[in-house]
Amino acid sequence: MANIYHQVLIEADKATVYEAVTTQKGIAGWWIADCEVKPEVGFINTFKAGEGIYNKMEVTALEPDSFVSWRCVNKNDEWSGTLLTFTLSTKGSFTCLDFKHTGYAAEDELYATCNYHWARHLGMLKEFCETGQPQLNPEREKKEVKAVHGPEA
Repeated sequence: MANIYHQVLIEADKATVYEAVTTQKGIAGWWIADCEVKPEVGFINTFKAGEGIYNKMEVTALEPDSFVSWRCVNKNDEWSGTLLTFTLSTKGSFTCLDFKHTGYAAEDELYATCNYHWARHLGMLKEFCETGQPQLNPEREKKEVKAVHGPEA
């Protein structure tokens, strides 16, 4: 099994970061604009990254301002069964976000691509929380999805 782990220091309070990773408005500001998200254990968050490309994440744990866990419930793809966690703590005047996406089958090309894109999007999360300004560039995101998933995406 292969795991992704990133730690990001964010100059914003934990409540701001927690909201950014648990609400539709928050997620749309840094990861995927076309989403249906609720901060509710058992809810299936849905993220649409292109034509016919969906990621479905079951919310498995929520601890306000400190922890979020999702389990990927996609059918028959590389993310199926993987676990994503967001752990928040305080380091000085920063919120420390420990992000993990665990359970990849192997450190292969998909893993490498996802690792890079998680780092890129977590940088956007940091900027979104620190500035309050959405960070997604819809045209760039469309190009990235097509590069990873092919022209039909």
